[in-house]
Amino acid sequence: MKTPFKIVFSLLCLSLFLVSCKDENSIQTYFVDHQELPAFSSYSVSSSVVDFSKANLTEEEKATYKSIDKLDILAYKMNDGEVDVYAQELDKAKAVFKNKKYEELMEFKDKGINVNVSTIGTDDTVDEFLVLASSKDVGFTVVRVLGDNMKPEQLIKLTDKLQNADVDEGQLKNLMDLFK
Repeated sequence: MKTPFKIVFSLLCLSLFLVSCKDENSIQTYFVDHQELPAFSSYSVSSSVVDFSKANLTEEEKATYKSIDKLDILAYKMNDGEVDVYAQELDKAKAVFKNKKYEELMEFKDKGINVNVSTIGTDDTVDEFLVLASSKDVGFTVVRVLGDNMKPEQLIKLTDKLQNADVDEGQLKNLMDLFK
């Protein structure tokens, strides 16, 4: 009779340990907690949305493109008269970006849009980029770029090639409609 008690007690202790280790301020937790809320829209976009075949990429640029797996996007659209709700939700998103496991890469403001870019990884290779873009007029968007050994400087160069790439607009239509 003592053996079942030990097993149950051990499982209970293990469960408590695992629950206590949950990082409440992680981007994954933030996405899971908010993606089903009515004020938010959630999208997952694979890297195949962009076709660089006509963009004349170098081998290094092709490797950079292949290092990107997908983008997870969570958007909050600003509604008239909900300034307080917007501010509260934006504060929650900003709190995630202050998590010590995320390293701030840059923060800037452009045409009334505040942008914060953070990473998980080393100085040379990144496994995750996090972008928080917010505007009091429109709302805010959290973008999580997942990949494997992405190189920040190469990704910046690759964005210049986007103008020569074909983008599957069908997959992005709902996201673009959100901010019209």
